[in-house]
Order: sequence, then structure tokens, then C-alpha cells
Amino acid sequence: MLHEIEDLEIERSRVARRPESDSAPPVLAFFELTVDGDPARYADRLRGVLDAVLEIAVSESFDDDDLPVDTIPGWFSGACRGGGSPEPFAVEGRDRYTERTGSAPWDLQNWLSRFDPELEIRGWAWWDMTCSPAGDGVLRLWADTWGEPFFAWEDLRWLAYAAGARSVADPVLVKPEVWAGEASV
Repeated sequence: MLHEIEDLEIERSRVARRPESDSAPPVLAFFELTVDGDPARYADRLRGVLDAVLEIAVSESFDDDDLPVDTIPGWFSGACRGGGSPEPFAVEGRDRYTERTGSAPWDLQNWLSRFDPELEIRGWAWWDMTCSPAGDGVLRLWADTWGEPFFAWEDLRWLAYAAGARSVADPVLVKPEVWAGEASV
């Protein structure tokens, strides 16, 4: 999917605050996540990384070999391949990602490159994060996938695990009314 600069700015605004119900696309995808600890802290970690990377996406040239990483939270950089000393939650998430996918942790620059506005690699845009209506401590990460049932989202799975998720379920497509009826985290 092509992400224009204006689209990235709108996506970044959704990272900061819940979007209006009437702005929702005809279909949204959600991923159920189980996390340890405070769901709000987990959501803040995700949002912090996305806010930083979307700012890079709208302001930096992806033509250079390396993008600046000084605004990326240190815990996320540390969880990436070749990073420093990650926080314990990120170590556990990284290990769960590797166990679930059989893949190595992502290289930070490779992960950042997925947000290049001129590439069509990233098949999703952030929408929101809510608590599951079952009240079982499960979170739902919502994404706009332009209604596509199959889309590239391994970069999102990596972020979810690196932020400390115990599990990340495959996406489910639903009408936006499902999202609108849930409380944001």
C-alpha cells in the first residue's frame, strides 16, 4: 500500500488519540494481544515507537543508508538485532517472536525502511488499541488494511512482540462498528 505524506500525518494523529467513529474505513483488522502488566503501559510503548517512526517517515529522506534513530525509544532499538541491552519485557517479547515465527529479530534500519512513503511494503496503517470486550485482559490492536484480507504485517507483529506481548493472534477483519463499541487503551 502506498502511504502518502498526508496519510502518514493522519496515521500519526491516530497514534496520539482515538479517531472519530465516522472517519473509520468500511473494514478494519484487529489483532488480539495478551500482555503482562499494565495494558496502558504496553499501549504507550507501542504508541511511542509508532509516533517516532511516523515522524521520521514524514520528515526524513529514505535515500540515505541509515535513518536517524535518536527519537526511537531505546527499549525498541535494544530489542532489534544488533541493538544494545534491551529491557526485560523486550527480551521476552523478542524471544517469543523468534519462537512463534522462527525468524531472527528485525534489524532496526530494515524495520524503519518499511515506513518509507515511496515503498508499498507496509500493508497496514495504525488505527487504535482497545480492550477486548470479553474483559479478559486481552488487548486488540486495530489497523486499517484497506479491506485486504491478506497483507504484509510482519513488521507490526515484530513491534507487538518487542513491546512485550505474550501472544499476537492473526488478524481478523470486521466492520468498524465492532471497533467503535470498544474502549481505547
